[in-house]
Amino acid sequence: MIRRSPTKLDLRLDDLVEYETMRKALEAKRESERQPAFNPPSWGGKVPQSEILERIGYMPQQNQPSHSRPNI
Repeated sequence: MIRRSPTKLDLRLDDLVEYETMRKALEAKRESERQPAFNPPSWGGKVPQSEILERIGYMPQQNQPSHSRPNI
């Protein structure tokens, strides 16, 4: 392995400004993608099962008929 002297890095004001604009843009993007926090129903009613499954990320597969002939 070749040894060499450390490279000098200069931090300029332009670099700081660019970093701040990129950071603010990334934060704005995250804020827009963030979903609102979960608020339980205030009336104390029951939450539908489909909403609970959607919240936990469970997507049940729909049963496909095993044959194409319709029931008569």
